[in-house]
Amino acid sequence: MTSSGKAPTLDEFRARATLTGLTLTEEDIGHLHKGYVGLLGLMERIPQRWAWAAEPPLVFRADE
Repeated sequence: MTSSGKAPTLDEFRARATLTGLTLTEEDIGHLHKGYVGLLGLMERIPQRWAWAAEPPLVFRADE
């Protein structure tokens, strides 16, 4: 929604939600905003660089 990297306020989220054309209640918009902000918080915790050699790959075989 925003390119600045910060989470949108509830008012910004509400304004964007009205542009979708969906019939959303105020409660719906509140739940969606809370989930979106939570998702952004989780995405910030994803490391930029992965230590790929730290864990061996998991291999699933059908015959085992």
